[in-house]
Amino acid sequence: MPINILIVDDHAMVRKVLQRHLGAQQDFTIAGEAANGREGLAKVQALLPDVVLMDVAMPGMDGIEATRLISEQFPQVRVLILSLYNSTDNYQRAMNAGARGYILKESAADEVVTAIRTIVKGGSYRGADVVHPPKKSDTES
Repeated sequence: MPINILIVDDHAMVRKVLQRHLGAQQDFTIAGEAANGREGLAKVQALLPDVVLMDVAMPGMDGIEATRLISEQFPQVRVLILSLYNSTDNYQRAMNAGARGYILKESAADEVVTAIRTIVKGGSYRGADVVHPPKKSDTES
């Protein structure tokens, strides 16, 4: 059974490149695309994809808020954040909102594939280049 993916990003070129790369995987199907979080939420309701590949910074409703709403309303749908922003704050906000993974747009295309397969199997995924949150012992001085 193929993994159905919804791509949510405000840049049309990013969506097309992701569609091309992910659509070439035998076990992936591109369910649809959206240009912002509000449109993404509506598409999740209509399409019920397995995975939403979500940008963070978008006009209207950003990816963090859309992730929170998707996680609350459709807990079976897994959200993977794909972002330009490599910050501990964004990572923690995304994971607290219900994202199952966080990778950077500068990551290798194959890492997106690996991340999707990991979260579909019930795991979580943090890209190798994503800033790690400080350990509790690092903040206690």
